[in-house]
Amino acid sequence: MILRLQSVISLFTCSCLISVASSTSTSIGLVMTSGTVQIDGSRVPGSSAIFSGNLISSEDRTANLQYSDGASAVMKPGAKMTVYRERSVLQQGVAMQRRADKHPVIANGLRISGTTSDAVVVVGVKDASYMEVAAQQGEVDVRTSSGNLVARVEPGKTLSFAMHQATGTPQENNLTLCGDLQQNYLITDVQSNVTYQLQGPGLESSLVGKSIKVNGTISGGTPSGSAPQVVTVSTIKKLNHPCVMAAGAAPAATGAIMTKGGIVFLIFVGLGGALIGLGAAGGFGTSPSQPVTPVTP
Repeated sequence: MILRLQSVISLFTCSCLISVASSTSTSIGLVMTSGTVQIDGSRVPGSSAIFSGNLISSEDRTANLQYSDGASAVMKPGAKMTVYRERSVLQQGVAMQRRADKHPVIANGLRISGTTSDAVVVVGVKDASYMEVAAQQGEVDVRTSSGNLVARVEPGKTLSFAMHQATGTPQENNLTLCGDLQQNYLITDVQSNVTYQLQGPGLESSLVGKSIKVNGTISGGTPSGSAPQVVTVSTIKKLNHPCVMAAGAAPAATGAIMTKGGIVFLIFVGLGGALIGLGAAGGFGTSPSQPVTPVTP
């Protein structure tokens, strides 16, 4: 009887161990290329299963990723990306992500995701201080790790994001905004395409419909909510000309705060495209360059 009980316990234990091992080693998709790719430093030809936490290096060829949930990605030559079941972390180069609404891309600490199911986003990382985001299809949100909306990228547009280490003690959530003042004192910043609601001194109904430049501090609203965040105005200036989007990390661009590794960075948003344009020179469409096969995990 005791031996029989011990056998049952052993079989149950083995079954549990097999179940755990199986769940931790389940493939999250496939990587496919006409040449070779590196997976965690090992060169792999043709196609291979990928697992959560794998570092994929596309080397000198385009690599196609097909995830088991139906999302897919294309890595341009020279790109490096760590893949997970529900997100990817782009470390270097240019990559396109389809279904960015359910499989966002993390780059330089920023989370890039689509607002609709048809969203197709292209992300390019030059180094830890500069990156670009293009919305090939659908609208794309760029947020900090804490959920603050840094920028909203409209279809067909490309924005650049420059990170500069803050000196001294920056005032968190300080912003410089430029745009046309709307009803209810709403303003959509031309740089980031993010809408804020203004409050404080200097706001007059006569300014509605006029181009203004505002310095202020975010003082209300939820970082990830749909309602606009409230900005308390420090200074406001009526402009004699419309606000225009600046190229690169212009000092007048919208600033945001991000902390990485205990270091505070200021994020500046500007007009981009050069980095992604170079990475996509070989013809970077919204469809993978070679057919992919859905994966059943």
